[in-house]
Order: sequence, then C-alpha cells, then structure tokens
Amino acid sequence: MRLILPCLLCLPWLFLRGLDFPSTPPVEPQNAAKTFHVLDGFEMQLIAAEPLVTDPVAITYDADGRAYVCEMNDYPYTDKAAHKPSQENPTDAHIGKVRLLTDTDGDGTFDKATIFAEGLSWPTGAACWKGGIFVTATPDVWYLKDTNDDGVADVRQKVFTGFKKLNVQAVMNNPIWGLDHRIYIAGGSNGGEIQRVPGSESVMPIPSDFKPLPIKRNDFSFDPSTGDVRLESGGARFGQTFDDWGNRFLCNIRNPCQHVVLPYRYLARNPYLVVPSALNDCAEAGDQLPVWRTSPPEPWREFRAKRWVQEGSHLPKSELVGAGVVTSSSGITVYRGDAYPKEYRDFAFVADVAGNLFYRMKLVPDGVTFKAVQVDGTKNFCTSDALWFRPVNFVNAPDGCLHICDMYREVIEHPWSIPDDIHAAVDLLRGKDKGRIWRLAPKKSGPLSPLSGASQSKQPSNTFQTAQRTVRATLLSSASTTDLVALLDHPNAWHRETAQRLLFERQDKAAVEPLRELVKSGKTAQGRCLALWCMHEGLKATSVDDLEGVMNDDSEWVVENAVQVIEEMLPAPGPDLLADLSEELLRLGNLLHDTTQESARISFRLMLAVGGHRDLAASPLLTELAEKHCDD
Repeated sequence: MRLILPCLLCLPWLFLRGLDFPSTPPVEPQNAAKTFHVLDGFEMQLIAAEPLVTDPVAITYDADGRAYVCEMNDYPYTDKAAHKPSQENPTDAHIGKVRLLTDTDGDGTFDKATIFAEGLSWPTGAACWKGGIFVTATPDVWYLKDTNDDGVADVRQKVFTGFKKLNVQAVMNNPIWGLDHRIYIAGGSNGGEIQRVPGSESVMPIPSDFKPLPIKRNDFSFDPSTGDVRLESGGARFGQTFDDWGNRFLCNIRNPCQHVVLPYRYLARNPYLVVPSALNDCAEAGDQLPVWRTSPPEPWREFRAKRWVQEGSHLPKSELVGAGVVTSSSGITVYRGDAYPKEYRDFAFVADVAGNLFYRMKLVPDGVTFKAVQVDGTKNFCTSDALWFRPVNFVNAPDGCLHICDMYREVIEHPWSIPDDIHAAVDLLRGKDKGRIWRLAPKKSGPLSPLSGASQSKQPSNTFQTAQRTVRATLLSSASTTDLVALLDHPNAWHRETAQRLLFERQDKAAVEPLRELVKSGKTAQGRCLALWCMHEGLKATSVDDLEGVMNDDSEWVVENAVQVIEEMLPAPGPDLLADLSEELLRLGNLLHDTTQESARISFRLMLAVGGHRDLAASPLLTELAEKHCDD
C-alpha cells in the first residue's frame, strides 16, 4: 500500500476517471511534404498515397520497374480480444496484400494499382523470380505470379511453412538477393521449423534429402533453382541489406547497424565452439541513443513512461522517457544508387519509426568488419513534424534514389508493450486505410528515370548505352543477353542486380564469353565482381584460369569475393583441380606480407575458405595467418 498510494496520487486525473488521450488528425497527402526537414538540400517527393497504396512495409521492383508493395494491413492484429501477450495468433484474419504499382506515363509517380494478391498473413517482403515473386507472409513463404498480364496473381503456391505466428514485430522479413544467387530472408526471432509444402516442386525443386529445419534466432537463405535451404547468422527484428561486395547488415530495435561477420555455415563446423555473437555492432547500441525528432511526443507515450518510472519498472531506459531515444530501428539499407553524390554510396540509412524520422551512418571499413559513424551531429537526416509519418523500410529504386515505405499510422506501438488501460484508450488500427511511398531526391536533380515501363505515347528519356544498342532503363525483361552482361557495369545497383538475376534465370551459355571478358576488363570493380559470380554460381562456367587474373585485381573487394568463389570450387571432383586451387590459395596467402586493412579482410576469407578442407595442405597458411592477425 505504501508503494501504490504515492503512485496513484501522482497520476493525472484522467487515469482515475478512465484514460482519454487526444487524437492527432492525419495530414492530407498533398500537404504532407511540407512537414519534412531534410539535410543536404534533399527533399521528400510523394510518389504514391492512399487509396493507391495502404500500410506499405516493403517494396521490390521487377525487371520492368513495376513495384510490388507488401501491405501489412493486419498489423498489429485483426482480433484484438484474442491477441494475448507471448501467445501465437492463429485467429487473426489474413487481410494482408501485395499491391502492384505502375507508372504508366513515365512522370516518376505511380498512377495505376492492382491488388496482385490478397488474403496474406503479415506480408513483410518480396523477391522477384522468373516473372513472379516470393513473398514472406508468416507462417508461410509464397510464390505468386501473374501469367495473363491482368495485374493479379493467378499462380499462388505456398513454398515454405512452419514459422511461428507469435510476435508481429519479430517475423521473417525482407527477402533480398545475394551475390551468390541465393535469396536471403531475415528470420526474426519467433522461431519455428522450415518445412517444404507438398506440391511446391511445381515452382521450386524439393531436394531428395530435404528435412524440416529448426529455426531459432537465425536468418536463412535458399537457392530457387535447386531448392537448397541453409541457416544464416542473424535473428534481428526488421530489415537487412547488402553492400556492393556482399557484406550483410541488420538492425534490431536498439541496435541500428549490425554486420554479419561470422556466417552460420562456418560456425556449424564446430558445434562445441562458444561464440557470443556472430554479429558486430558497427554503430553504438543501447537504450540511451539519442534521436532528434521534430514531432511532438505522443501524450499516451509520455503518460506510460511516467507511470513506469513511478512504479520503478525494470525496463530499458528508452521506455522510461516519452521521446528522444532510439526505440525502433528498422529497414536498414545501404544506398547504392546513382542519383546522389558519390560519397553517399558509403551510407546506411535506418528508420526510427516511433520517432517519425530516419538517419544515416557512414560505413567505414574496420579490419574484417565496419564502423557505422553518425555524421550529422545533433540532427537526423530526415524528420517530420507529423506524428503519422511512420517510415519502416527503404529500397534502392530504378531511378537511382531511395524510396521509403511510410505505413502512416497514428500509433505504431506493439500491443504487448502497452498496459491494458492505455491499450483500451488508443486505437492501434487508426490509419490502416492509409499509406505513402516517398522518394528521397536531391534538389535540382534534373529528370529522373521513370519508375516503370511508360506507355508508347510518352517514352522515357533515360536509357543505357551498351555495345550493342540502347536499352530503356526500366525495361530489362526484353534486353538481350549481351545487354544484360553490359548492365553489370551500370552505376545503379538496381540495374546491376536485375541484370544478374535475369542472367541466372535464363541460363544462356552465350553469356559466358562476355562475362569472362567483363571479369578481366570491366570498368568498375562492382561489374567485375558481379560477372565473376554470374560465371561461377549463375552459369557454373568458372575455371581455374578465370581466377588467376581475378586474384591480382586492383580491388581488394574483388579479390575477397574471388576467394569465396574458390572456396565453393574446392569440393569439386578431380585431384588436379583441387591441387591447382590449393596452390592458388597458398600463393595468395604468401602475397600477404603486412597487416593492412585490406589484407586482414582477404586473410579472414582465406581462413574461412581453407578451414573446412582437411585434405588441403593448408596448415602452414592457417598458422601464418593466425599469427599475423592474432590481435584482430
């Protein structure tokens, strides 16, 4: 009683009479751009809004620049009465959707929408494959495809299932393609068991030795051409991204930027090895990281924080204040486009959805990992004065800019973190019929690429010159094999990665010689790196001779990826091939005479590559590398 009475006396009169928090009206789409404060002369441009889109949480662009948008209309629940903390939620209705958006006139904004697929549960991301998309929608992964060009999926095949429908903020999410031609999925932390669905071999093979795979706090990846599935290190909440060189980064609530340093498959070699974490916090992490929002704190959030302080709750310190700290890192994305100044290619962008803002961090190589450095002082890169701005994710788009998913909700909180009386007084579903997509654009940037194939009446001017002919920037589905190889050198990552995927899908052996030439003489390190992976993993056409020149590439990033390619070739049959590769690895190891940052990364990859092959005479190399980098 001595504890409860003072607390009650300190609470506002509204608590004693039943809570009634003031509501904030939404800002109409045409006026919303005025609410932003953006650094470096950038601006937020609205490219889609309700009713064209609602609750967007992830976007992927197909080969013709059409946007598949995952709409999480069922966030955080559909059956409030049955939604209990720490319990699965099977009674929630499946009302999530994938929307297909098109820019038909080439003016850089979307003007046409169809509901590509509905009846999905918690859809959180999509990845393109052979004219369709894989969609993560807990407890399942679906393959959806439109075969009659009406903008609606008529192929609807469940591929994986078994993921727990528990915490709505800890579900699998954001499938993205890696350099190695695998689709990586952030696994969240709900757990479950990855199971293949009978009949799904119609869209993806089921390996004869496939067994259900328990997934705890892991990510996972799969090869859609073979059906191979493997666990990956991870387990962060929402968001993942690659840089140009295959380094994967995650974010997790109060961990804004985590680098996946130790892939799971290497740790699995020794189940008795205790590793505290396979991830490195590149950025400062914790419950007291400041954000500089320009929106006012929500009254209910301030009230909850004061109550918890008065009750002496043992919660993270970020929960004991109404605003001003990182509480919800999401959507981490490394910018890899060609519309911003060159220095922006080293930035990772992260959203803080509760703070109505997003910020950037500069990725600086640091030995075998990175440091993520805040560069904007006591400001964040983009803030909104509007409480309804809820940025959750980004994508590198065909126009070379970042596009931002804005769920546009008045309240974005997880229901498990709200006391019952406050939960009864706030509407967690207010705004589920709204949503916006923004382009982060540099001012005075000139005309940008169209978002998708424009009509014949208004052809887009943005094109890409190849040795063969001119290719329209966003219509890659009809590009020739030679043109696709040339596009691997494009300055915009969307073009490069789309071309890489299409080459993988087509399996056209006519690409091998152009790829071999690009590996030798590509004008960009990114192009040479992608060409190498296309030859090896995409077309299974890499030889030892192809690798000799790559091992002497001017870019340490290309050499590092070459080591990974060699590693994958090591188990190949034939003693001569093994001997040649072993000799090449040892030769490369002997070139590393210093402890520079570059050699540390390559040394690390060499260790991973040869550490699992006992038949190689690699012990002297491993010993030398371990001694050289024992302080790392």
